[in-house]
Amino acid sequence: MTTREYLVVGSGISGLSAAILLARRGCTVRVCDESDEVGGLLAPIEFRGIPCDRGSHRVHPESHPLLQELTSYSGWTEQSRQGLLRIRGRNIPYPITARKFLRGLGLRTSMSMAWGFVTRPNRISQFREWEKGRVETMVEDIGFKEFVEQRVGSSAYEKFYKPYVQKVWGLDPSKISKTVAKQRVSTSNPLSTLKRSLAGTNKVERTFLYPKNGLGLMIQHMREEALELGVQFDWSTKFDTRNDSTKYAAVLYSGHLEDLVPDFHLGHRGIYILHIAYKKGIVPQNDTWYVPETKYWFGRVSQPSRFSSSLESQECEILCVEIPEGTWGQSKDFVSLIDTITEQLLDVGILTEYSEPLEVKQTWIPRVYPMYTRGWVNLWKDALKHVADLGTVYPIGRQGLFLHCNMDHCVHISAEAVEHILQNGSAKEWSERCLEFVDVRVRD
Repeated sequence: MTTREYLVVGSGISGLSAAILLARRGCTVRVCDESDEVGGLLAPIEFRGIPCDRGSHRVHPESHPLLQELTSYSGWTEQSRQGLLRIRGRNIPYPITARKFLRGLGLRTSMSMAWGFVTRPNRISQFREWEKGRVETMVEDIGFKEFVEQRVGSSAYEKFYKPYVQKVWGLDPSKISKTVAKQRVSTSNPLSTLKRSLAGTNKVERTFLYPKNGLGLMIQHMREEALELGVQFDWSTKFDTRNDSTKYAAVLYSGHLEDLVPDFHLGHRGIYILHIAYKKGIVPQNDTWYVPETKYWFGRVSQPSRFSSSLESQECEILCVEIPEGTWGQSKDFVSLIDTITEQLLDVGILTEYSEPLEVKQTWIPRVYPMYTRGWVNLWKDALKHVADLGTVYPIGRQGLFLHCNMDHCVHISAEAVEHILQNGSAKEWSERCLEFVDVRVRD
């Protein structure tokens, strides 16, 4: 080792956070990125002069405070959530409250879900084990289908959770790991959730935080702070596993874990992002629509102008339409199918009248959703052990740790890794600690 310089691989939220935190502690830091731009998954997509996000990104009020501290100059504003969830042909206000959920679904569907919940297998023991089941180390992976049915019943599984999994991963839910359910279904005690909903005390869940001038400018501010702290950036530079892992005191790696361990065949599904411009006045004032039903191609649609007024166009309405890869493959041209997508947007109520799009831009984003097939954790743990054998490489963040998590989780993981390294913690010890990040709650 010829220097005490630290290398950070990747300039997304994880890499920038690690670089800033190291530099603030007086360390010499270099960042390398295969891309020629900063931001990773938070890098904006320019559309009609508007720096649009790559999907619906937001920060929740209960998120890790370090994210807000690192980006305090971004002028975070608190917004009221105005989302809609599409279930069985009805749009239900989201986040869900018990009253609006029952009213939106109607009596018959609500009773079906309630009966499925009451008659689910092992209902008493499963209810008591709800929280334990969320944080336990995964020993037996019973799969998404069985895990969900045990907790919410077969009716809710069939009507909501099954279509969501099929749309995103393009696989039978019985082949998907219970990790997916643990992150998105078993997020809290169901009884306490119901009580909070009935009492109307879920204020935190009904608001979100967003930088005043958008995430793109927030990322640029982070880069500027890193530069002011003396961090060096090497663009269009690929991490050289053989040479770089011995050249630096430590490597905080936020690239894709599978690039370090290609023989382990950790896979992903990607997502198509369509930014579509329509004429003014035909899009309701909602910020996001969630559409798990498989008959619609998109899973989520958001309206940038409802996140920040700085993202509003004076000429048109802009929608960000997210179409999971699922079974589509990686080379589908959805621009040529825009008439069908427009019809679907109209059917859901995202458009109030039919209108020809003024402009459409498609962006393919690979490797977004980790392929959490049953038993993946054991493969993942072996992969981390293999990385630890390099001696100085510490995987961090969503991509580096093969996670599906929020941006504040990424910041928290980076902070933990920096502290671990500066306390002379080994790469092997870090790989063992990483299991605690698997069960993060995915918030939306």
